[in-house]
Amino acid sequence: MPIDIVYPLGSGSLWENNELRFSLRALEKNLKGYRNIYVVGVKPPWIQNVIHIPFPDQLVNNADGNIIRKVLRVCQEEDLSDDFLFINDDHFILKSIEASQIPPYHKGDLNKFPKGFFEQSFWRGRLWRTKNILQEKGFSTFHFDGHIPIVFNKHLYPEVMSQFDFEKNIGFTMKSLYGNVVYGTNAPRLQGEKVTIFKIMPYESVKRLTRGRQFAAVNNAGLKTGFKRWLYEEYPLPSSYETDIDTREGFFEVAGWIESDHNYEEGIRIFEKYGKSRKVKKFLTRDASTARRMKLEHSMKDLLNYL
Repeated sequence: MPIDIVYPLGSGSLWENNELRFSLRALEKNLKGYRNIYVVGVKPPWIQNVIHIPFPDQLVNNADGNIIRKVLRVCQEEDLSDDFLFINDDHFILKSIEASQIPPYHKGDLNKFPKGFFEQSFWRGRLWRTKNILQEKGFSTFHFDGHIPIVFNKHLYPEVMSQFDFEKNIGFTMKSLYGNVVYGTNAPRLQGEKVTIFKIMPYESVKRLTRGRQFAAVNNAGLKTGFKRWLYEEYPLPSSYETDIDTREGFFEVAGWIESDHNYEEGIRIFEKYGKSRKVKKFLTRDASTARRMKLEHSMKDLLNYL
């Protein structure tokens, strides 16, 4: 039976939720055996043909806790399929696969990770807390938070989360809680099925790294011109979940100027066409100067966040 898809969505997108736009394009192209799409959280103005459930982020410094609360909310929906695929807006399905057949991949036993690994970021500190609470409660301690979609069950999910005080302090990492309680040692280890783009990469590198992979994931550090160009090239056509006009032309025009010799007059013409700030437009239309050239270059790079 087809299963439903659940996307949690917060208000922190630096690209005005275009990550979700392309995640949906990839999903529509490559995912089989799915039914309804639920978006829980904010609602982008361009989205259509989804079931939207408004839900605010109320926990501070606890992103996973906010996501857990959103998934608990959608589990209350009577029409939600018993099993559903949980996916984030920065995850992309690159090859054909059946939704219900996506394995619950893990990245190894957290007890075998060096302690220094958990000290490298705030989120890894949350992962450290997750490992400790799982061990304390007698569960396995595999790392399921590998930026890959995962199948949840709407009846088991609330039961699992009720065992953990996930709203306290900085919380716990959600997928590792669920994965170790429900799947445990039966889950397969990730063996190169996914690529992560977590730093600035040129287009050709992104194209090479994603070739043959089942999944890709990106963060804000990797969501730059090279990765965006790959998205536009790989998924040029709007999905049935979009209402507005594709902005690909604007992206390539601005990116082309950034990669060229930065002709001032040409840059002014492009910024007049796609830029949003009237104040900046007025400032730039005066005679060229070092300050105005620097402002134009900065404004054009910033514009790529919105195209």
